[in-house]
Amino acid sequence: MRENKLYHYLRKFPVKVLLLVVLFVISIYLFGFIVHEVFLEKEDKVDRVVALFITNNIVSDNLTVIMKVITFFGSTNFLLGANISLFLWYLLLKKDKPLAWDIAAIGISGFLVTYFLKELFKRVRPTGSLMAPLHNYSFPSGHAGSGFIFYGLLAYLVWKSNMLLRYKYILLSSLIFFSLLVGFSRIYLRMHYASDVVAGFCVGFAWLTFSLWLLNKFHS
Repeated sequence: MRENKLYHYLRKFPVKVLLLVVLFVISIYLFGFIVHEVFLEKEDKVDRVVALFITNNIVSDNLTVIMKVITFFGSTNFLLGANISLFLWYLLLKKDKPLAWDIAAIGISGFLVTYFLKELFKRVRPTGSLMAPLHNYSFPSGHAGSGFIFYGLLAYLVWKSNMLLRYKYILLSSLIFFSLLVGFSRIYLRMHYASDVVAGFCVGFAWLTFSLWLLNKFHS
């Protein structure tokens, strides 16, 4: 009887909503799993294998230049300007104050979540970085987390627009791919361990979906 009620309850939800819920749960679980393995079990084999593979098989002078350019698009300097520009676009040009303030709230809160998690775990960054080293903590990756929140938010705005469906899919795929590429650049440049970046993506996805759900509830 309970199973029938649960079945009918789930049928009321669109497939896309159910998919997002499943991905949200997976993100939280994966983040917790990484925390357990890295901080409780002191397991770093995967990080070492990934770093060694990239160093031995992928790193080159030309690609390093490209990766330094790509990684800039996940930096605090870029994302701060990009979020402010997006906020002003919807506030002043689109005249959509609620959405503009939602954008500001998501951007600021996403940065704060990543910052406090770094301070909580206090993981030291890898050695031998291919660019000027940073002196803050490594876990989770701010580039991966905040970058995914920003590019994922752009993807959400594209999806909600009146753009033709085929162009929506092209832009959505491009934005998500680029955010993943930003994360990869952090591993490539030895600024983060692979686990930092994966954890950053988990935090970014979970926080973005939670924020959008919460704000939609607030406005409904």
